[in-house]
Amino acid sequence: MKIRREHIKAHVALYNRTLKLLEGFEKPYQTWICIYEQDPALDAVYIHTPNPNDHNFPHKIEELEWNGKLPHTFKDLIDLQQFDVAYLQTEYGEEFYIQSKEQGIRL
Repeated sequence: MKIRREHIKAHVALYNRTLKLLEGFEKPYQTWICIYEQDPALDAVYIHTPNPNDHNFPHKIEELEWNGKLPHTFKDLIDLQQFDVAYLQTEYGEEFYIQSKEQGIRL
């Protein structure tokens, strides 16, 4: 459990650094953290921008349940004043999407 919490803390720190670096970015973008409850190896920080090779910007996940509850194991690691949280149940398990309230285009 302790290792998992440190892993999530590292993703939050990376995300905060990413947000800081994107403050002056002048093109549209999306950025978020995805936490996979059943498979931490899939956890990631994402930056998504328009791409001339595809028309999938902005990325939307219609099934997301915003204002979802975070698991007890890491809810104290996410500042809900700063971040929105969404939940998605898939065939592979639970996924949590954490996104800045202030920066970027919402998923």
